[in-house]
Amino acid sequence: MTPETPMTEKPDLREDQSRRSGGPAGTGTAEAATAGPQSPGGLEVPPGPDVPAAPATPVPAIPVIPAPADPAASAVASDEPAAKPDEPTPGEPESDESAPGEPAPGARRPRRGRRVPIIVLLITALHVALLVTYSFVYTTWTGYDEAQHVDMVYGLQHGAGWPAPGEKMIATGVAATSDDFDRGRFQDMFQSGGKRRGSPSFAEITPTPRDARQSFDELGGPTPVDDGRLSNQMIQHPPLVYAVGAGLLEALPGSEHWAYDQQVLVLRLLNILIVAPLPLLAWAAARRFGLRGPLATAAAALPLAIPGFTRVGATFNNDGILILATGALTVVLAGVVRGDLRRRTAGWAGLWFGVAMLSKAFAFALPFTIAAAYLVGWLHARRAQASAEIGAASGAEPARGEGRVRLPLPPAAIAVGLGLVIGGWWWIRNYLLYDAVQPNGWATNPPRREALLLPDSFLTWFWYFVRTMISRFWGGLGMFEPPQLSPVAIVAATAVTTVLCALAVITAARRAPAPAPPPAGTPASSPAGASAGSLGWPARLAAPLVLLAPVAFAYLMVGQRSWAEYERYTRGIAVQGRYLYLGIVGLAVVTVAGLGRLLGARARWAPVIVLAGGLVMQALALLAVCSYYWLPRQVSFTPARVPDVVTAISRWAPLPAGVTITVIVGMALLWIIALTFALIPALRHRTTAGTGTGTPDGTTGTPADIGIGIAGTPDGAPVGTPAG
Repeated sequence: MTPETPMTEKPDLREDQSRRSGGPAGTGTAEAATAGPQSPGGLEVPPGPDVPAAPATPVPAIPVIPAPADPAASAVASDEPAAKPDEPTPGEPESDESAPGEPAPGARRPRRGRRVPIIVLLITALHVALLVTYSFVYTTWTGYDEAQHVDMVYGLQHGAGWPAPGEKMIATGVAATSDDFDRGRFQDMFQSGGKRRGSPSFAEITPTPRDARQSFDELGGPTPVDDGRLSNQMIQHPPLVYAVGAGLLEALPGSEHWAYDQQVLVLRLLNILIVAPLPLLAWAAARRFGLRGPLATAAAALPLAIPGFTRVGATFNNDGILILATGALTVVLAGVVRGDLRRRTAGWAGLWFGVAMLSKAFAFALPFTIAAAYLVGWLHARRAQASAEIGAASGAEPARGEGRVRLPLPPAAIAVGLGLVIGGWWWIRNYLLYDAVQPNGWATNPPRREALLLPDSFLTWFWYFVRTMISRFWGGLGMFEPPQLSPVAIVAATAVTTVLCALAVITAARRAPAPAPPPAGTPASSPAGASAGSLGWPARLAAPLVLLAPVAFAYLMVGQRSWAEYERYTRGIAVQGRYLYLGIVGLAVVTVAGLGRLLGARARWAPVIVLAGGLVMQALALLAVCSYYWLPRQVSFTPARVPDVVTAISRWAPLPAGVTITVIVGMALLWIIALTFALIPALRHRTTAGTGTGTPDGTTGTPADIGIGIAGTPDGAPVGTPAG
């Protein structure tokens, strides 16, 4: 920050804050009385009790960036000084972190939302292009239980309603083509790795010509099959995404006459639309959590590095709506853990929790995450208040507040209660009708086809569970395996992510120095003298753990069910890494926070590193999938085989070959453009650093750490805004 000339009189901080932040006096943070130094990684150490006060120097105000009306997409308050008019931050692209010019003295800056950087929009477009590419690479019916999910939509279209468990048999029109993949001529190759035993790949099979493919109605219509097979188990899930899918198809004129694969494509595009905002959500969550510029951009890019997630997002299922809802909830909670205890924020949390409750039972763990977030936010707000008391005791102007911060029971109750009102009714209905919150969709214990796991012991199951969850999280590319992502890539990605998350959590608790001594005459037992330091490290430690909680709870829920099934069948059942995708946004934020700590002053390279890693992971995944599905037996992939692969995919695709080729080429071009836009600010910063501009440590003021210091909350509300 720019030093100011020493003054003999106490400055009017309220007038200074209004002039700097564009808002009325008193809308700054609770730390307006202290200015924090920067860490080696470029992060301004959060002002407060951890930084010794300097009463002899005037106090610069910390500007607060207003957030958009929707807190779920707001950015976190800035800790950096505003740039000069029409001058971007050194070494940073104007579209990323440039600030508007200073308003005229006494004028108020109009409230507006932070612009989404161009690079983040490019990453989102690349994400969508990847999803559409995968929707063609994975031909119709190759998604997880895709026939069953589509059958639920088709049943709603034809008045089947929502039968009891065991009573929903798959429609004849759906089974006419999907049976080839589940129990017919493609089953051995698709589900059992039969290509290694001589089963032909899709490249060797001639599909039905595109103009000869029939609609579901023409293939047999909604009449249930009666061959004694198991019922459609998806009846156990809430109907939200199926009702939306049925409404979409009904809204498209003449869609009932479209070929079956074109109707499935519409539902796939619906799921793509649902998960398309994930990079934007990761960016917004990182901003609210305190990560700036390139680190927030890197968080947006991290979902692209998980090919298994891309595969799930590209096919029709009920995972997408859960991923979206939990991701949006994570954006909200990233502000809550930093002290945003307003009831409006709680309302947004409740809305997204309610949507999650109408998707899958994995949402049952979210109330614990919400409660933990509000507890951490309360600790954070109390620390802010203790810092303000220290400033008041030393003669500084106190921040505006409304008394001691109370335990945030009202907002937590609003968030959980509203979510239960929106989505809890479905599970109550199940209990009243079937005496179970989530009944067995088959209404029976079906025969299992998974391999036996011997010898029968906990260690046998545990080792299978851990390695299979890791493998299928990163590269669940087939119905089972093959195709499979390279084990080297899986182990490397797991190790890097684990280390970075651990680094983020550990340094979050350890990074702050010892608290400053209280002002002279302050009793040691007073809040200003004791509470400030003691309240800091629990909040810093717990904040990243809250963002990781959805992944952790989902992992435990999958493990509990898998162990119960193993005790019954001695088989590895329901071990799917895709069940962890609901926590991708929080995982991205914490992973990138650790990356920022690792890179330090080189944090500008974070987007390049993540995008390059994502490119490697996606290239390896597409290589595995195309080699198994889209090349003949005994034929290895080489660059010269790319036209053959694209031609084979186009024959099975629901749209003309030109569309498939355009999508694949567009996806490749977007990779190049996104990497180029990520490289420009990194290289520009290198040039700027060589000219001696920027901050003393060469970081140009961009934090490279977890920003969970007391820095303000969205919409200009001071940290510690009372819950009531």
